[in-house]
Amino acid sequence: MINLYNLRQPFISCDINVTNTTMETTDRTQSIAQQVRDTIQMRPSLLDALNMKIVNYSALARVLQEEIGEGSLEAVKAAVIRVADEISNHRSLREEAVQSILKDSKVRLQDKIGVVISPIRLDIPHIVTAHLTDQYIYIVDQTIMKNKLPEDTQFQKNLVALILLSPPLVEETPGFVAFITQLLASRNINIVEFISCSTNTVIILDGSQALQAFSLLQNYT
Repeated sequence: MINLYNLRQPFISCDINVTNTTMETTDRTQSIAQQVRDTIQMRPSLLDALNMKIVNYSALARVLQEEIGEGSLEAVKAAVIRVADEISNHRSLREEAVQSILKDSKVRLQDKIGVVISPIRLDIPHIVTAHLTDQYIYIVDQTIMKNKLPEDTQFQKNLVALILLSPPLVEETPGFVAFITQLLASRNINIVEFISCSTNTVIILDGSQALQAFSLLQNYT
């Protein structure tokens, strides 16, 4: 009996080592997959390319493997493909929701807009205001700004406000602001100020780009 027990013990020990090795490999694979996911999610342009399925997975895996500094090429490529599938599914659903909200939104333009930025609170007529930690921002109708502003106040004039009035569902739908800003950025349209409050979205633009931005959003409404 003693001899049989001694013969069996190495096999028991071997089983434990195999299990630990398997767990370590699984943990390492999950870690690599998470690193790949985190790296991709930090790059909006790469997310768009993966969503459109116009990426060479092998080439991207080689780049990411070098950047991450660990993992086999096969593991990194598998993670890239998995992330691409997730992105495609999630973005399709999100974009459908966002476009549905835009369809029910009203878009209008208002010119003669000014942006006042002040380190102190001002008693001035305004369209919308935002209070940050160290400054106050006022979107104003510059035609009714008659009083002189304090010297340390910035006042940018002759801008245009692109105003979206959306249904209440916009407050519960992620990706609405991202969709709009990416849409404008894709046409090289610069946003001077952006304020989103409740169901109202106010985008301040240079007058030369306002009509182009308006037309882009009108395509979805």
